[in-house]
Amino acid sequence: MELPADFSLEEKLTELRRLVEKMQQGVSDFDRQVELFRQGMELIGQCRGYLDQAELRVQQLVNGELKPLE
Repeated sequence: MELPADFSLEEKLTELRRLVEKMQQGVSDFDRQVELFRQGMELIGQCRGYLDQAELRVQQLVNGELKPLE
């Protein structure tokens, strides 16, 4: 998954927290609950992709495959 260059993990986590708060407040419309859940899963996927890419870069740095940023 290719993420945009301006991806912000902090912003995505804030969005996810807002979604969770909405769900915890008890949306009575089932379809709305399902949509909030879908949005949350999408955000989790984006965050996971970002963290996977970061982990790969760190491993490459540790293994000497990448040069440290200057």
